[in-house]
Amino acid sequence: MAPMMTKTLAEAMKQVKELPDETQDRFAFDIIDRVAAWHEVREKIAAGARELDAGLGRPLSKKDLLAMLRKRHGKKN
Repeated sequence: MAPMMTKTLAEAMKQVKELPDETQDRFAFDIIDRVAAWHEVREKIAAGARELDAGLGRPLSKKDLLAMLRKRHGKKN
């Protein structure tokens, strides 16, 4: 039995089939990259949850969180 997909995804795939092969490949690589990124994020969330469950977490204030995010994303304010 073939795996199920949503109606929206099925419609998107139907439309992509009408595009030139090179364009179809670009869409395919984009989808593969997004799915891989989704799996990576899910694993990071699971690892964080395991750390919290093991008591390895620490309190984080709003001020500290904002400072960390600004540093990570290069924001000044």
